[in-house]
Amino acid sequence: MRYPLGLVFDSVRHLVSRKLRADRKCPVMLSVEPLGSTCCSSADGTILSVEQCNEAIDECDAPTVLICGREPLEHPEIATITREILQRGRHLFVCTDGSLIRRHLHMIPPDTSFFWNVRLDGMGEVHDHRAQRRGLFNEAVDGIQAAKNAGFFVVVTSTIYPDTNVNDLGLLYETLHAMHVDGYVLSPHYPSEKLCRDGSARFREKMHERFREASTRVDSYNLMMSPIYLEYLRGERELDCSAWGSPVYGPHGWSEPCSKHSVRYLKSYKELIEKTVWENYGRGLNPRCESCQSYDGYESAALLGMNAKAGDLWKLLAWQFSSSMGERRNEAG
Repeated sequence: MRYPLGLVFDSVRHLVSRKLRADRKCPVMLSVEPLGSTCCSSADGTILSVEQCNEAIDECDAPTVLICGREPLEHPEIATITREILQRGRHLFVCTDGSLIRRHLHMIPPDTSFFWNVRLDGMGEVHDHRAQRRGLFNEAVDGIQAAKNAGFFVVVTSTIYPDTNVNDLGLLYETLHAMHVDGYVLSPHYPSEKLCRDGSARFREKMHERFREASTRVDSYNLMMSPIYLEYLRGERELDCSAWGSPVYGPHGWSEPCSKHSVRYLKSYKELIEKTVWENYGRGLNPRCESCQSYDGYESAALLGMNAKAGDLWKLLAWQFSSSMGERRNEAG
């Protein structure tokens, strides 16, 4: 299976129970940013306390939690936050640049509900250039190797840009596969600059082309993203943004409507769901959404069955069982 059985079972149980309750705004994944967003960090240095993280996780019952935003391993109480989340029975991904993994391996023992999620956008020079930090690639690879040696699950997320070299990406995955990395996620770049309508259309077409190339180049690896979302990224189908499926909580509160916009911050998850005019967001509804293909909004839509087509359920089931963590298809041994 592409994910551990426990995560799959808990996610399915969560979605079924919510559907039986006719809950149309079901959270799939909760993102917690203890130090704030990478693009909108708090100017006054405000960070989330352990208690605030616990309250957000108790308020939103998503089965999967991401600790993300500004490098979370720099939070002084990251070990306690991690343990508290796992004790609540959630599945946890800690998103990191990888440079601090080695010195934080002691914070918890390996757990089937815990993943290190390391961002790598290419091989050495390519990744260091994207991150604007020389030597980061080697630090991240060292952290990944240390985590695997210690028995942890490791997932690597790679951002796809309009100019991504997919052969470099393929070489990266070959390198990581030799290190027994468990899975991979392809994430679409979101341009920080405002694009006109024609510019957005050109940007999307370039992104569709890159994803068609990338998914072909690395399809044999354990891609931990649904085939429905990949079809959307390749420009083969449409999906409606379901950002409410992946709420974001940080030092200023719940981000409305999502991490890409942050129009305002609300005090409670209930307020976020009930007061946000979700119909104002998505392609064709908001100019700032035209260039967005985010995992938060559109993988959520795929998993929740938005814009469903005949055969989607069987496609998801076949995808889940067609690969295994750490393995590569069509490869002996």
